[in-house]
Amino acid sequence: MTVRPRSRQRLHSRALLWPLLALLAACTPRGPVASAADANSYASRVVFALDGVNYSDIVDARKHGLFSGFRAPSRLISTFPSISDIAWHEILGVLPPRGYQRMYYSNAQEVVVGESLDAIKPIEFEERMDMAFDTKFHHLGAYLISNRVARGEVDTDVRDFFQFHNQKTVYIYNVGPDALQHTKGDLGAYLRHLDQRLAGLQTEYRRRTGRELEVVMLSDHGHNKFPGGKFVPIEKTLKSNGFHIVREIRARNDVAFSVDGVTTGFGVFCATDSVSSVAKVLANMEGVELVSAKLTDSTFDVMRGTLRGRIDARYSTSGDTYRYVPQMGDPLQFAPIIATMRAEHALDADGFADMETWKRYTMTAEFPVAVPRIVRGHTVVTLNPAPILVSTFVNYRIGLGLASVTDRLLSLGGTHGSLSTPSSVGVLMTNFRDTHDDITTTVRAQLDNFSDLGAVQYKKSGGRLSSGWLFANDPRGPFRNLVDVQMKESSGANKATALEVWLTPKQLAWSRDAGAFRVQLRSVNTASEFGQVVAAIDLPMHADTSQATVTAGWRSTTDRLRAYVLWSDLRFPALAPRTAYDLRVLIDRKMDQSPNHTGNGGEEIASFRVYTDAEGRLWPY
Repeated sequence: MTVRPRSRQRLHSRALLWPLLALLAACTPRGPVASAADANSYASRVVFALDGVNYSDIVDARKHGLFSGFRAPSRLISTFPSISDIAWHEILGVLPPRGYQRMYYSNAQEVVVGESLDAIKPIEFEERMDMAFDTKFHHLGAYLISNRVARGEVDTDVRDFFQFHNQKTVYIYNVGPDALQHTKGDLGAYLRHLDQRLAGLQTEYRRRTGRELEVVMLSDHGHNKFPGGKFVPIEKTLKSNGFHIVREIRARNDVAFSVDGVTTGFGVFCATDSVSSVAKVLANMEGVELVSAKLTDSTFDVMRGTLRGRIDARYSTSGDTYRYVPQMGDPLQFAPIIATMRAEHALDADGFADMETWKRYTMTAEFPVAVPRIVRGHTVVTLNPAPILVSTFVNYRIGLGLASVTDRLLSLGGTHGSLSTPSSVGVLMTNFRDTHDDITTTVRAQLDNFSDLGAVQYKKSGGRLSSGWLFANDPRGPFRNLVDVQMKESSGANKATALEVWLTPKQLAWSRDAGAFRVQLRSVNTASEFGQVVAAIDLPMHADTSQATVTAGWRSTTDRLRAYVLWSDLRFPALAPRTAYDLRVLIDRKMDQSPNHTGNGGEEIASFRVYTDAEGRLWPY
């Protein structure tokens, strides 16, 4: 084996980590217990959600005889930034995540929420999968022993597929191919292994059922495959121009950004009256290819060095339309395309076109489908959109926190996130249906809207703040049918008016008839595990599903008695503005003597950090 020159200390660190992580990252996805089944009980379709596989790599693999049983692949254009959390949520049609990544900036609370280790925590789209390998250690192992883990995921997928019965589709998410490319792994060997194992799955399925298994393969973004790119000097550049890098924005020259990995596309946050000046600085920073800035809800600047253009959006219930106008040069290099669109009457009298038209004319451009992607990146792909989005050149990237540590331990490979083609173009392919080029926003229409995608599968108890607006606007949420439809348009309802709690079956077994929830709000105390109790609420645990709409009190989901919601203002006393608190949820069992009993109010089922906004209100995201 050839080892590149590297310090003895680095090699020693890797030698110690790999055996441990190989054990911790073992492929142990969530799955049902196998039961006796006849041929008709097996799923008829499997969806492989493969993170970070390029369209071009699949095209090349097919030239070498791989995936011959599939129809021709199609391009699947990612979100902007082209990163997993926002892209998968759009693809699957679930409520947008709270940030572009798991550590995020909250616009209402004006603070960065989360820590670096949150990057390897599972998120909703993973927890909806039948198999997702959604554990911290698996995610970490996928980056440190990437070839082994990526192929191991495929082996487990094929082995465990036949454990699932009486459902139309089995949904599988594999993070392995993305991690493999981040760490200079062998994608070609992975695709060959995938092709071989899928062929074996089809053969076994045909033997058991006498019919063909429908297979969907799709990815959320591409990869630029550029190893060892330079980190953009964002902190140095902003500081030299008089800006301060902060976690909480309090002044005009404060700038915040949340990056929990290595990426070529990211969001930047600042005071509203500083957006233009910060964007201009970033557009001229070393390594930056393009910057977009939200000026109003419907107007966006696009900058590439000294070049400048403008995007306008018109929002309508019948469909949004978009216009791109080059001003000082043409940063998107769309002028020839726009001329063709105008000549072919694809633009209206004001120069606007809908999403489908922009897809048709710019799918293969340097910045594919950039106009609607930029607008959506600033408005709807996350609950906390950034006023500034940055796209770097292929040989640059941003990497903060754990990313810089990882780079010293294990030399990084390619990455993604930018607006340009290498990062943006994922793949869509099936063995039973012709597909066409598409974008994350609309691709599910080609796949029966993923109508049988399951609910979040809770593995342990937990909780989070929520609101009526979130419930009403979550198309796949457990409480969507319990909320007045007027909540969908209520901007004031997204303050924290509800607390979601989910319980384990064991907890439910003894809590249906007795017991109570205790909700505590505590001050943050770094010197001890829990600070002083600021306020507490005690409520009996009852599952009332008799009403059509939610009123004050606890409600349980009707499909599976696992999630509860408290629908009323969390009536705590006046809270300090822009302040962090620890929220704890406990179950109080008067006669409980279990070892998990805390002795100060019951068994803890959830504990998490919450924040108030400028008015002292708890905010759900």
